[in-house]
Amino acid sequence: MGTRRPARVRMLLVLLLVVVTGLSVTVIWSHAAQSSADPVVFTVNDEPVTAEEFRFFLQQNKALTVSDFKRKYHADYHADFWTSSYQGQNPLDYAKQKTIEDLKKIKIEQMLMKRHGIIEDLSFSSFLKQLEAENKDRQQNIRNKQPNYGLQKYGAEPFYSYLHSMNYQALIDDLVKKNKAALTDAELKPLYDEIKADDFHQGYSFDYEIISAESPRPLEQLRDQLLTRPGSVQESIVPLGLSKDIAVRQDTLDMDTKSKDDDGAQELQEMFMAMQPGEFTDILHDPNGPMMLRLLETEDKGYVPYEQARTSLGSAICGEAAGAAH
Repeated sequence: MGTRRPARVRMLLVLLLVVVTGLSVTVIWSHAAQSSADPVVFTVNDEPVTAEEFRFFLQQNKALTVSDFKRKYHADYHADFWTSSYQGQNPLDYAKQKTIEDLKKIKIEQMLMKRHGIIEDLSFSSFLKQLEAENKDRQQNIRNKQPNYGLQKYGAEPFYSYLHSMNYQALIDDLVKKNKAALTDAELKPLYDEIKADDFHQGYSFDYEIISAESPRPLEQLRDQLLTRPGSVQESIVPLGLSKDIAVRQDTLDMDTKSKDDDGAQELQEMFMAMQPGEFTDILHDPNGPMMLRLLETEDKGYVPYEQARTSLGSAICGEAAGAAH
């Protein structure tokens, strides 16, 4: 649906909304017998999610689930797809869980919209009435030969996406305007903890050896020796009789000292990120001859301290929120 955003951005926005408004969230499943034609499935802070609303979101997630399972498990859709199990995971349970998570987020956003005076009624029946009224107006415009902006008739899914996006935009604009200057440490620190791994990690530095020779064979011998009997390169060269054949030097890779356009350094970092200390790369072919690299140590440089990050944190979060809402 059009209301979907990248998972990390959506999590961040919902967390921001909850923190700055002091909203607590509780989900309660409805176990009582329901005589209504549209029974309540569960409530979020006493706001009901009805069966019709649940089915509406579930239908969208079923389509995504078919795609996800094909990508993850190479599972093709068939008559028994929804009752089958793929590596212990059932597609219908998967789609239902995604639907629950989607509805929790949607209801949080809608409750905040109501609190800020953007909407009055967040029930699904109210949405359906708005959809009916919108389409009646558009049909009336057609009969009167008046212009319609957008579709001649809305389906439920595109109208829900359109309506929610418009309301969400109004909510974010209001929150950014009111809270950008007022965010406190009590509000910013939890957000910092949530996003620091992506936004405030200072990266890694890598100590490694560059081991070169005139031909691949000495390198293969040395690698085989060190894989069976771990030790230093220098200690292993002598008993193998390779002192004259192999040259060794140490270096350090720290991306803070490299240009962002240095593709070679980027590739080297990706290679080292997948390695453990003591492991070798494959034999590489340098213009000066064959060589291989051995990772010695990976240093995690940690995170930018909260005190240093705080200045930009509020503006960055609100800016991302405002940008994602557009």
